Amino acid sequence: MNRREPVIVMLIISIAVIFVLSVIPYTLARNPLAQLSAALTHKPTVAVVEENKPKTTASEPHFDVATWYVERGEQPETHGVLIENLAGDHVFASHNVDETFNPASLIKLATSLVALKKLGADYRFKISVYTDGEIDKTGTLQGRLYLAGSDPTFGDIGANLISKELQTRGIKRVSGELVVAPDFCFNFSESAEDSAARMARALKLDEKKIVVSGQTAGRLLFGFQSYALRDVLLYMNARSSNFVAERIGALVGGPAGVQQYLTEQLGLPSGEVTIGRVSGREHNRMTARGLVAVLRALVEETRRQGLEPTDIMPVASDDAGTLRRRLTGTGLEGAVVGKTGTLTSEVDGGMSSLGGLVYTEDAGLVLFAILDQGNRISDHRQMEDQLLADAIHAQAIPRAVAGPTPRRLLPASDLKITNGE
Repeated sequence: MNRREPVIVMLIISIAVIFVLSVIPYTLARNPLAQLSAALTHKPTVAVVEENKPKTTASEPHFDVATWYVERGEQPETHGVLIENLAGDHVFASHNVDETFNPASLIKLATSLVALKKLGADYRFKISVYTDGEIDKTGTLQGRLYLAGSDPTFGDIGANLISKELQTRGIKRVSGELVVAPDFCFNFSESAEDSAARMARALKLDEKKIVVSGQTAGRLLFGFQSYALRDVLLYMNARSSNFVAERIGALVGGPAGVQQYLTEQLGLPSGEVTIGRVSGREHNRMTARGLVAVLRALVEETRRQGLEPTDIMPVASDDAGTLRRRLTGTGLEGAVVGKTGTLTSEVDGGMSSLGGLVYTEDAGLVLFAILDQGNRISDHRQMEDQLLADAIHAQAIPRAVAGPTPRRLLPASDLKITNGE
């Protein structure tokens, strides 16, 4: 055996090992499996940052309503409050929002909504004037005079217009009876007989010759049209007129019709809505959340019909009515448009409520519903004003929308005499 062979073999093996060791790093760098393994085990910094990003949440109110009431000697469970912006993504104050209370006359807001939806802002009540007689040479109508129809705001101004129109047509006297419809009303009287007597006096007719009947005869002389519905709603909400609310509500299905609209069209839970009277009298139930939903729908509907909320609701501290002396000294004068509600202690132990809109410079329209149960009605009214002011001033800047002078409710110039019905 050649002694040089082992040396040569060892040399060859060493060279091979050196070659393999020098090739391995390059091979790994080019190997797709190695790259895939590295990609799977690598955790980019960007991914970690994404996981640590704060999640966006809805605005939570920082105004503690429960403590606010406790500090004033009130039991928080007897109150419901919701104050939020129009979009519903900024809550100013929230307390017992899904608990049902008797909202009293805030029900008129729901009645207003349904009336606008079903009748339209330009709807007018009509009274048609008929006669079955002829006019003689002395200007005497030899026959009956019929008034068919009803207007819940009809009174002295309307009677004067009808009287002047009769004279214009040559009628100075009426020999026959004055016949009025069963739903005819004069100066907010519930009695058709009493209303007929008042109308007879206004026309200088014999009060003994009055009849209440749904039948008419003869020819149409002319028609009388009431104020537009938007003006009637403004009067109803400003004065909180139960009489007008009941008459308007009767045209849109009464309590059942209003309740059905709120649950089926507005989507309020049926267990959270009870409408006993469309005026808000007696037994009714709604939540603060439900009332704010009604207000939001009112804003949308008024805008759809080319109106502003101020066209159907009074401005606090400005317009005549139940809001005339509210919110004085709070910094919200002229910036709040809304509705009051009051029930005596005989119903649900007493209720005071306030609902509506606040115009602001920086938060747009703010909707609110404040429901206070108990017989401390005067105290609760003051609390409602102060709570609303505290919650708004802490988070927004109020913007007054009132005119330089208070508006006149139901202006006489808006009444109409027509040749047809």
